[in-house]
Amino acid sequence: MPQGTGSPLPALRGLRADVAFIYDDPGAEAARLRGALLAAVLRLTPHSMAANAGCALVVLWAFAEALPPGMVVWTALLVAMAGVALRSWWRGRRRLRDTATPRVLHRATLHAGALAALWAVVPLAWFASATPAQQLQIGIVVAGMMGAGAFLLSPLPRACLAYLAIYAVASVGALLAEGNPAHAGVGAMLAFYASTLAAGALAAGQRHVALLRARAAAADQGRMLALLLQDFEAHADEALWQADAQGRVSHASPRLAQLLGLPAGDTPVGRPLAELLAAGDAHQTQTVREALADRRRLRDLPVAVHHGGRTRHLVLHGKRVFDEDGTPQGWRGVLADVTERVLSQKRLHLLAHTDPLTGLANRLTLRDALAECLKRGGGGALLSLDLDDFKGVNDTLGHTAGDQLLGAVAQRLRECMRPGDLVARLGGDEFAVLMQHTARAEDAQLLAERLIRAVAEPFELPGRHLRIGGSVGVAMFGAAAGEPDLGAEELFVRADMALYSAKEAGRGRHVAYSQALGDRSRRRLAIEQGLKQAVQRNELSLHWQPKVDIASWRIVGAEALMRWETPALGRVGPSEFIGVAEQCGLIDELGRFALVRACTEATGPLAGLTVSVNVSPVQLQDPGFAEQVRQVLRETGLAAHRLELEITETLFIDDAHGALDRLHALRDLGVRIALDDFGTGYSSLAYLRRFPFDTLKIDRAFVQEALADEESRAIVHSIAALAATLGMRTVCEGVETGSQLAVVSAAGCDQVQGYVASAPRPLAQFGELVRRWPDERPTTVPLH
Repeated sequence: MPQGTGSPLPALRGLRADVAFIYDDPGAEAARLRGALLAAVLRLTPHSMAANAGCALVVLWAFAEALPPGMVVWTALLVAMAGVALRSWWRGRRRLRDTATPRVLHRATLHAGALAALWAVVPLAWFASATPAQQLQIGIVVAGMMGAGAFLLSPLPRACLAYLAIYAVASVGALLAEGNPAHAGVGAMLAFYASTLAAGALAAGQRHVALLRARAAAADQGRMLALLLQDFEAHADEALWQADAQGRVSHASPRLAQLLGLPAGDTPVGRPLAELLAAGDAHQTQTVREALADRRRLRDLPVAVHHGGRTRHLVLHGKRVFDEDGTPQGWRGVLADVTERVLSQKRLHLLAHTDPLTGLANRLTLRDALAECLKRGGGGALLSLDLDDFKGVNDTLGHTAGDQLLGAVAQRLRECMRPGDLVARLGGDEFAVLMQHTARAEDAQLLAERLIRAVAEPFELPGRHLRIGGSVGVAMFGAAAGEPDLGAEELFVRADMALYSAKEAGRGRHVAYSQALGDRSRRRLAIEQGLKQAVQRNELSLHWQPKVDIASWRIVGAEALMRWETPALGRVGPSEFIGVAEQCGLIDELGRFALVRACTEATGPLAGLTVSVNVSPVQLQDPGFAEQVRQVLRETGLAAHRLELEITETLFIDDAHGALDRLHALRDLGVRIALDDFGTGYSSLAYLRRFPFDTLKIDRAFVQEALADEESRAIVHSIAALAATLGMRTVCEGVETGSQLAVVSAAGCDQVQGYVASAPRPLAQFGELVRRWPDERPTTVPLH
């Protein structure tokens, strides 16, 4: 039979190899196996010898009415043999037998054969002359002794085979010697029974050997792990710890005392772990105690240890230790030093949440503070300030003077703030102030006047005397606005609308949002109503803006930008109607339209290019979005790798875990994922570790300031280097001039998108652009 269909040959060869190894190999491993196998047999010596003596007495009792010649002598010999074996076992019962020589195993084989030969006398000498009842008793005893002996001797294959062979030959011979056909059949059955016992006993013995080898390997591995653990404790940055059920340290690596800042020679063993970690901080002590009282695992529990005038940031990991009954016995875990990581994150957080030029809060910080203020309720105001004539300073005196002026303006704005107010630079010469503790429009008006007066005062810069002005737009929220459900974006819009109104009325003024400025709200309602029929009326279309590889200056992709033109409102920009669609629940319909149209056009006029489609966070909240993308790809026939979906970090704000799951589902389809507006938020940096984005799109704010702002150039360069390290592409958005193109190229960015290449175009015009593209290469593009 072939081996692949269950041939017993491999198992037989393995058994023979094991037997030869055990009985003949002089090595240490074989000696240990022999010792363990022999010990397994000797442990049962009292039971086996008692069984032999008892069965001999049963046979004697069966023939008590007419004892055959020699049976008493036979019984005495067998009982004596059992007694000798028991005496030998008793003397050596406390002596551990770790190893054994081949000679000892051969002697055990002889002992087994001698015992079987003594029992063979019964069927050979007395079976033929016995009565049927006596023959039945002899048969039962012989069958039982064969089975029990095979089981007991299974760890010693040769002893087992010798025992069974002598028993079987004697018994079968006695049955056949009578010449009785019935007894001959019983003899055949007994032979089959003996062979089956032999096979089973040998298989059990082989499993016994395999188990002993596995235990030996596990012991070796345990010793190796112990050595590695000792080396880890001596040299690793992390510290190992173990605590008892009361939370007291019962074991600690040397590194633990260092991390805790204990004096030299001081040990944490025997002291409460919570107090060691808290270092006098009652709140932190309680936190650690509650964590240790919890039956769940400890994961990433942050603690701060203050020692020698510095703070060490640690992270505690651990899991419960239970005994065999499931009773908690304590904890075992690792204490890691994450000080450098925490400090780096704080530096990154500071960089991401502050304006590098002025040190003020940036747009992200302002938006977060406004959202938190709205969440708490109460009243407040958002003031938007724009400098008048600042462009003239930049154009006539240069960007250095402009930067100095912005720094001076920022300082004056700080001096105008009340406690609790927040001032931020939004970019360029735009600033904003969040008043968080006022419910009166008069307070906001007074602050606006102070800001305008402060900016209007002359600025004394090195070698220059400058005078500018400023305009302010005010948007109230809370009780003062009479609209308690206003959102952050709506407030920004209202403040901007008021600011533009102030500029139109004459600079150096402040205007508060009023109902007169609410026409935009009515327009928003008209947009919402129009969007409900826009798809059916075929009013939506896609324009395409190229993505250009900087090194080769080839168009390698295109971003789909939705356009809407309606008879009632005319042309409506996506910045106006996309937000409305998200708020009124129409974004899924618009998003599906954009996805289907983009994939369809990608298989035709845009063949060969990667097409990018913006996806709203609202769309990605749908668990079935990945299946929708799969269906569109199948219906249009577009290869998944040619589709890139652009998302923003706001996706992660409400349901980070769910968002990551849905992004991984899209990645499993083969679709590319791009993170849009990268660099505007700290969370972007955090989620780069948790999801392998294909592309990072650098926010246009950095690009637009890159020429004048060294920090912005450094940020662009850092993002490009980070993306290259992570195997991601970088696309710079909003590149409008050849000078900006040169800067982002020098920073190491891969692709650009913006008016320096082309404005968004309808499909037909985009196709024409692609056809004549080689003739329009800008001369300012660096040739790498």
